[in-house]
Amino acid sequence: MSTRTVLLLAAGILGLYWWMATSISDTECVAGDEIAHLTAGYSYWKLDDYRLQPENGNLPQRWAAIPLLRMNLKFPALDQAAWRISDVWEMGFRWFYDLGNDLPAMLREGRRMIALFGVATGALVFLWARRLHGDRAALLAAFLFAFCPTMLANGALITSDMTATCMFLAAVTAFWAMAHRLTAARCAGFGLVLGLLCVAKFSAPLIAPMCAILFAVRVAGRDALEAAWPFPRVIAGRMRIAASLIGATVAACALAVGVIWASYGFKYPMFRHFEPNRVRSLVGWDVLEDQGGPLVPILRFARAHEVLPESYIYGLAHTYRFSRYRKAYLNGEYKSTGFVSYFPYTTAVKTPIALFALVALAALGAASRRRGAQEWKARLYDWSPLLSLFAVYWAFALTSHLNIGHRHIMPVYPVLFVMAAGAACWVTRPPRWTGALVAALAAWFAAESVWIRPHYLAYFNEFVGPSNAWKHVVDSSLDWGQDLPGVRRWLDAHPPDGPVFISYFGSGDVVYYGVGATRVGDVNFDIRERKAPALMKGGLWIIGASQFQQVYTEARGRWDLEKEARYRGLLAHVIELAKSGGKLTTNEANTFEEFQFARLCHYLRGREPQVLLDYTFLIYKLTDDEVLQALYGPGPLQ
Repeated sequence: MSTRTVLLLAAGILGLYWWMATSISDTECVAGDEIAHLTAGYSYWKLDDYRLQPENGNLPQRWAAIPLLRMNLKFPALDQAAWRISDVWEMGFRWFYDLGNDLPAMLREGRRMIALFGVATGALVFLWARRLHGDRAALLAAFLFAFCPTMLANGALITSDMTATCMFLAAVTAFWAMAHRLTAARCAGFGLVLGLLCVAKFSAPLIAPMCAILFAVRVAGRDALEAAWPFPRVIAGRMRIAASLIGATVAACALAVGVIWASYGFKYPMFRHFEPNRVRSLVGWDVLEDQGGPLVPILRFARAHEVLPESYIYGLAHTYRFSRYRKAYLNGEYKSTGFVSYFPYTTAVKTPIALFALVALAALGAASRRRGAQEWKARLYDWSPLLSLFAVYWAFALTSHLNIGHRHIMPVYPVLFVMAAGAACWVTRPPRWTGALVAALAAWFAAESVWIRPHYLAYFNEFVGPSNAWKHVVDSSLDWGQDLPGVRRWLDAHPPDGPVFISYFGSGDVVYYGVGATRVGDVNFDIRERKAPALMKGGLWIIGASQFQQVYTEARGRWDLEKEARYRGLLAHVIELAKSGGKLTTNEANTFEEFQFARLCHYLRGREPQVLLDYTFLIYKLTDDEVLQALYGPGPLQ
């Protein structure tokens, strides 16, 4: 194939990816953090104020909001408590659901923008595979990227994950390019990408050990460094090369700092108009620093000397504080400090098996070639940027306490695609059946993606299957609230003959999407005023997988004697108040409802749902007697 043909095919594959990722937007509602990202990004452009959602990347938030600037949108009034306390969830809820804005169009446009970072990531995957394996392999790598359920699920969500994936790959690529030909353009390119990575996601500091590994490999490797900046010359000797690269890296870092400042309008203050004792962040600095840690003094110094924009420093502090302890669920177990097995497990069950087979074939193909020690050393040298990204990110993931979604391991997937693309070597090598095997695996891989569409986020391979996924992992690995419109469609097709109850985990609004149901046990995810505790009785119960597993309530975990005693105490208090004519406080009412709902869920653990809707909602038809037994019968101890 000619170069032009290869490039056209690659462009077609990546164009298909963009369409597949974005064309399902109208079938799903807002997922998880999208409401916060889009609201914050829009406010940055319109108000030049950086109080909302500073803990997530400025770049993806701004980028997604660009097409919204030409839409005639109403933004919530700023003279309200939610704005003064920087509550992005309240502000976003009002902007999305209460002001008559065209929400489907807002989501559609924002998601299309984020998907462009997916296209850029796919292009980098193609270029790396082409460089390491050749044209056929490059097309296979682009194909694998385009049809990967994880890339499709997160590639068109208004979050920071795809942007960070793109920028990590771009950063190691740019550093490696600079390390082999030192020019002003390459130095500036690395500085620009580094700055964009820093404002893409606060996991950006991981680029430091990645580049440190590449620096060591480069200095220990080839002796000569061609330089065209500040004047043309050839730099020889390891010490001279090291000194030159250090100087170039310092210059690139200075440019990256400039990119960070530019992202915040070259302003230090987080608030455009700050009023002491009236305006504040949603989470105060005292809370962000209350658990100490080696990074806290550094952040205090940065604040005191205004080294970086205040909002950026706040985002770093927020990420540092809340990534150390975060509630998580895996295979029936609950932790706040993470599972070492979390990301290996999710990768094993959320990656099409065909990809693992292709990686194995590629490894077999590489091992079968007769190469001397020097040739193997050269190959490893060429692979260094991808391997450093893969190794450092996995080392971080294994020790991470932030186990709330498979999406956080996305930056390693481009490396897997390039690895798997090496299987293309079997297409032109004997025996002939190996080429057919590679084609069959690629077809299987694509078929998995087509089969699960449009529920890409709920993809699980044959080891688990999407129908059983809710038993193993939840949150953004499966149920991020994206399927609320599906509940409305199902209820329209199956009109209930009694009360309907729903417990929903996500940022969608049950009222906006026309789901006529009483919300139960999900007060943490419901902005609207509600009566609590809800009167629970027989009827149709629609329970989101994340809510069913009780990850984010006070009653999370197995129902043990301690929880039963707590519940009985709350129940006795409710009865006593009812007798005396007293009234529960809002906090007491919400807590009692959570424990009632948790007891109901534990009661239901022994039975399969009558309907599993879109793989994320468990639907049960319960009688009054069953609900009474669940709430007031013998405790369902486990």
